[in-house]
Amino acid sequence: MYFEKILDGIQIILPFERKFECYIVINMRTEAKIIFNRTVMFGDEILVTYTDSFGNFMSNNKNLKLTIGENEIIQFKNYRDQYVLNNNLTVTTLPMKDIQEIANSTFYLDDQRHVVDFVNLIIKDDDDNIEPLFFK
Repeated sequence: MYFEKILDGIQIILPFERKFECYIVINMRTEAKIIFNRTVMFGDEILVTYTDSFGNFMSNNKNLKLTIGENEIIQFKNYRDQYVLNNNLTVTTLPMKDIQEIANSTFYLDDQRHVVDFVNLIIKDDDDNIEPLFFK
């Protein structure tokens, strides 16, 4: 079960039980999307995927496997491995901290308020109240 809030064109989807599960933040104006999946861990990192408005897809799953068409399988093995698909979508594996920093700088339009700080994992509402994105 999830609930959502929309702040300045940013849709924030949170599970009712904020210990685990997926936390999704979508920029409704640019269609950028970041997902924190706390049910999948890589050492001390949770699974993070980010799709920005420039045609980039980033994940901290350095064992990511993509199946292209019927015959081609792309296997990522290390951070910073990159593959450009036929539709110019670039897929990259990066450490979680790098994805968080990139999201902080590319997720919002210049005139949008940064209601989610992806590095510090906090939400700032319309009254500048601050709450954690998820609880530890």
